[in-house]
Amino acid sequence: MKKIVLSLTAACAMFAATDAQVADFYSQMLGEGVKVSVTGRKPAVGGIEAITVNLSDGQVSQDEVIFAKDDLLFPDIIDLKEHKSYLQDIKNEITMKNISKAYKNEKKENIITLGSDKNKPTIVMFSDPECPYCRAELDRIEATLKESNVNVILTPVHGVSSLQKSFLIYKDVASAKTDSDKIQILRKYYASDYTVADGAVNEKDVKTMDELRKKYAAAGVRSVPYIVNLSDLQK
Repeated sequence: MKKIVLSLTAACAMFAATDAQVADFYSQMLGEGVKVSVTGRKPAVGGIEAITVNLSDGQVSQDEVIFAKDDLLFPDIIDLKEHKSYLQDIKNEITMKNISKAYKNEKKENIITLGSDKNKPTIVMFSDPECPYCRAELDRIEATLKESNVNVILTPVHGVSSLQKSFLIYKDVASAKTDSDKIQILRKYYASDYTVADGAVNEKDVKTMDELRKKYAAAGVRSVPYIVNLSDLQK
């Protein structure tokens, strides 16, 4: 399902923004095969309402936001004084809520815990063993652990080999005794010259990793490293 980008001409759409009409507006753009439903409404600013719309094709689910007042629809509201986009702020709130829901129900074996100092905050890092920026985060992980605990969830954005490496990391980390052991395992598979041996990971294992990444992609994690505070996910 392609990402929807509303043009500024949407501001001229002349109809009352009931749930049914907003859903029909999106349905006309997307055509058949995509289920559209209004999932939330709340005041934005100046009498303008923010409306959350869920789009689903049965495999991928995506939340969008549109703004309405009387008979007008707006793709965004830009506050020039505060230098902020209301659309981005609300989409960030939706993403955090969706990630929080997924994380609270996550299997323990899918969270690689580094550090256990109750006096330090904890960050959650979504990562990919083939992402150069994720490798950079791993390079400085010891320094990061001086300031906070780190919970790692592998959500690759690259191809099959990144899913295979993710499976092998989880497999090896399951028997790791210390943070040092876990970091050593991560660095082994994150190495740019590491190649997965033929037959080391089967299709079922790859599918399991793919389902994990799709879950968080649907929640809003579409690039890595994606780092959030655990305290924000626990609200």
